[in-house]
Amino acid sequence: MYLSMRKKLVDVLFVLLTVLFFLGAAYFIADNFFRTSTVLGLNGESFVALNRQSVKARVTDPSKNSSLYYKFTENQRAHLENLMHRQGAAALRAVIELPQRKKSDVGTHPFEFGFSYAAKDGSGSIAPGRAMVTGDLSELDSKDGAVTFAVSICIVPGGEVPSGFFVHGTRPYVLRSVQFTEPLVGWDKSGDVPLYALGPDGGGLHGDYLMGAEKVFGSPPELVLILEQLEEPGTWRNQPRVTFSYGKDTIAVRRTMRQPEVRIQTAGLSASYAKFVPGENASHIRGIMLRRSPPVSTLESGAVVTPYVTDLGLIMTWPRKNWRYKDYELYEWEEVPHVLFFDFASYKVQNQYLTRLAYFVEKAGYKGTLVSDDFVENRHGYNAHDYKAGDLAAFFTTAARQNFRLNAREQDLCGILLANGVILRGEESGTYLPGEGAIVSFSRESPDYLRWEFLAHESWHGIFFTNPEFRAEVSRIYDAFDSKCMEFLQTYWETYPSLGYDRRDDYLMRNEFMAYLMQQNIRSVQEYFLAKAGWQQLNARCPDLTDYVRQTNARAFLKAAEELNDWAFRHYGFAAGRVSLVSLQNP
Repeated sequence: MYLSMRKKLVDVLFVLLTVLFFLGAAYFIADNFFRTSTVLGLNGESFVALNRQSVKARVTDPSKNSSLYYKFTENQRAHLENLMHRQGAAALRAVIELPQRKKSDVGTHPFEFGFSYAAKDGSGSIAPGRAMVTGDLSELDSKDGAVTFAVSICIVPGGEVPSGFFVHGTRPYVLRSVQFTEPLVGWDKSGDVPLYALGPDGGGLHGDYLMGAEKVFGSPPELVLILEQLEEPGTWRNQPRVTFSYGKDTIAVRRTMRQPEVRIQTAGLSASYAKFVPGENASHIRGIMLRRSPPVSTLESGAVVTPYVTDLGLIMTWPRKNWRYKDYELYEWEEVPHVLFFDFASYKVQNQYLTRLAYFVEKAGYKGTLVSDDFVENRHGYNAHDYKAGDLAAFFTTAARQNFRLNAREQDLCGILLANGVILRGEESGTYLPGEGAIVSFSRESPDYLRWEFLAHESWHGIFFTNPEFRAEVSRIYDAFDSKCMEFLQTYWETYPSLGYDRRDDYLMRNEFMAYLMQQNIRSVQEYFLAKAGWQQLNARCPDLTDYVRQTNARAFLKAAEELNDWAFRHYGFAAGRVSLVSLQNP
């Protein structure tokens, strides 16, 4: 009996030990499995979790363990290297959620985020790098509940490729997502999840965000000003604005109702990398971000086909030393997409690109014809130019069908227009179709006061070419305009030697009518047309018309300009004589 009981007890103990052994083995296997599998990953692969809390990507008790450590797979590291090679730099972005802070939880809560690198001792372990993002999580808290924010750090080629990354925080947090992204430097609080983007040197969440940015971008970057929604547009006389300084430059941005962001090309400023200091209406600014300018494409000749997207207020003072091509700099109007601007080095260069086109499109007695090279070299077309897509396509199609050899710069112009979709290749060889947009040009050879006038005049043509609603408004005002004042204006165009407009071209007449009204400030409209009425040659040709303009004090011109001015302000924030929202305020 005793032996039987003893044997049963041994059997029970054996079973218990066996169960405990298998449970221990299962725990050991599970523990090791979860140490290498995590809920987070990239490119279809999970990151390698290097501690237990990294498995679920959350820290619930920072007093015991406050950090998450991850290792990249070989494929993830290869993807990161490829991004750096393709973009010149890359960034790692993490989205982190902070549960609502407890009332008893007081004091500061340090935070760190950055890349990890393989240990130098060959042990296979990894350790945090020196460059990291730091901050105080308590400064991000909200009384309304949990807070989610994003943070990124850039990496540039030339150094060791990271082996992984880490997050450290001394209050509970959840790591929601991690991804490789384009390199950005700055901050953006316009959305539900604010982003703090640091350069390769790291830095503080509330420090100098632009520190180290010069290491990230191979060419002058875009400075993106992110703005809050405007509630009241003001008036064209009293328009709300934001100001800030960027190094030596002081910049003013006029506000409009449709303006989530403004792109400022740092190539047009005194310095590409400088300290940003907000000024007037700083509360309108929801973020500032440096990002890469688009890669530059060129033709075989070296001619640049990639425009800088910019507000026109910056191109007047754009440093010539920053031009990407000797003949011109090329821009695209930010507020009116697909309108290209050429700022040419001289009248001679501009003539070689555009004089033959000018005579083909609108010079009376030459329309539809292709003048000779000698003509181009010895005649001046215009000091400034503007052409719509349809006329550009017709010019190059006519040249191809007539086997007319265009000069090298005109051939470059064709390539630029094709690259930007202003004209398109037709199905028939050598034919071109209108695409989207228009071109405008002026020259550095013109004095500044004329460049400002040309900028306004030609830019209004760009809007006329591309906005059918604006054309309809112009036509409404044109058709109701004082007939004697209209005859005066068209006689002036016909009489002035260098213009030579074709009065039979109704589209041209409406377009020029609008531009002559809108090229100067409203306060100068009457003075401008009264001065034309005093022109001796015009008085000799049509004295009754010049007398009429003087007797009526050019009020018809002012009334029409005011109507166009109101439309332009409502739709673009522009005004007569001003086609920009951004301006340099430097003395």
